[in-house]
Amino acid sequence: MKNLILLTTIFLVLISGCVSAQSSFQQSKHSQPKEMPIAQGRNAVEFYQNKVDSDDTLRLSDEFSQYPVNPVERLKPILELGDPFLGKGLIRPGIKSPTGQMLQPWFLLFGTFRSALQSFDNGDQNTSEWANRLDLHGNINLSGTERVLFSMRPFDRETGNYSGYNFSPDNDDREWQEDINGRLTQLFFEGEIGEIFPGLDPTDSGTLDLGFSIGRQPVLIQDGVLMNDTFDLVGITRNSLVFNGISNLRVTGVYGWNHINKGNNGLTDNSSNDNSAQLFGLFSEADTAWNNTISLDLIYLEDNDQDAWFVGASSTQRFGMLNSTFRINASIPLQEDTPETSGGVLLLSELSITPHGTDNIAYFNTFWNIDQFTSAARGRDQGNPIANLGILYSPVGMGRYSVPLGQTIDQTVGAALGYQMFLNNSIDSQLILELGARKSTKSEKAEGVLGFGARYQRSIGKHHLLRLDSFVSGQEGADISYGFRTEWLIKF
Repeated sequence: MKNLILLTTIFLVLISGCVSAQSSFQQSKHSQPKEMPIAQGRNAVEFYQNKVDSDDTLRLSDEFSQYPVNPVERLKPILELGDPFLGKGLIRPGIKSPTGQMLQPWFLLFGTFRSALQSFDNGDQNTSEWANRLDLHGNINLSGTERVLFSMRPFDRETGNYSGYNFSPDNDDREWQEDINGRLTQLFFEGEIGEIFPGLDPTDSGTLDLGFSIGRQPVLIQDGVLMNDTFDLVGITRNSLVFNGISNLRVTGVYGWNHINKGNNGLTDNSSNDNSAQLFGLFSEADTAWNNTISLDLIYLEDNDQDAWFVGASSTQRFGMLNSTFRINASIPLQEDTPETSGGVLLLSELSITPHGTDNIAYFNTFWNIDQFTSAARGRDQGNPIANLGILYSPVGMGRYSVPLGQTIDQTVGAALGYQMFLNNSIDSQLILELGARKSTKSEKAEGVLGFGARYQRSIGKHHLLRLDSFVSGQEGADISYGFRTEWLIKF
């Protein structure tokens, strides 16, 4: 409880400081003499029309000019009601709410269907299957800032269950697989207080631009290293705060209470999570005068005898032609280490460059896990904390196809060296080649792994994508592992 009080106090101090700074700035602006009131709405249009000089050389022309590129046909989603998404034409008048907000509701149904033939051999057993996944999303927009979104995965689950056919292993499970379900994976509402209650700040000069969200939704912190999970939460965000040396600061406070998956997926069986955990988070990100973006995130997880703090910091910047991101994340249990919450520090470096005269990307990413870092919350199909290091560390997110270098990362160092090529001078097709390695920092452990992976992707038409993956890897004291898969993806 003391930790909760401390975290709440820090959050309130930050918000109050931001509000005070913003209020002082606004007061200083309003203290200046005003020559005339600023017209708003239709009055503003008429006001400025009267001030326009037809002979002004800086005035935009009224003549229509054809865009030099042929217009692209709008891709229609599977279902839309109301004003067309990214469409042309007049916008409907809308409905005025009791609070004074203008609502222009419309509904959008969209999603992605994936179907893959995939085979994975870990040296001891081969797993071959035809797996399918459907991600279906419904977006109910009430206005430009308020919406309700729901999502479903009716053909599979994050636990690895899927709809399709199992070819191997050759046992009683060699048959058609079916996991049809009507379970909601996401359901949340988000909005902005200043827009819902426009009468509280009609000039939009106060501090009511507070965004909020409530419901079951995905949360990605530190690019998924510190947290990558979907759970029930309520969050409040204060955005666009400006200070000396900072052009934009965002601060978000979060409280989560249900469906929190603790651990790293490779360290623990997530079935042990009993939904008793509560999560308190304070997340911040800022663009600075040093031409970089920095973030500082703090999480407190409360769960019986598994209370723990989680801290993450990062900086993203360019050094000449070199893009770089550096991260440090730490897990600090308050009691003894458990498989779900153990202590450790994870260091990551991400470097990339675009060779001169090309659109290709060469990258070199590394990590060092000191002791046993664990994420605060991690979805069951999200791999381990370094899932975004490269294609050899990333899960495919469907079926039982394992991660090539997805073993536990306790007390290990590793790297991924890759090159992404855009073929035929087009973004329609690309090829990624990657070399990855991982080794234990404990001299008595022979857990070194070396792997090579390739991925080819090509868009076909406007809705289809063909993806081919393959890899081969070898671990000390174990047989060679290999895998390949062919996936067809349809966006609608």
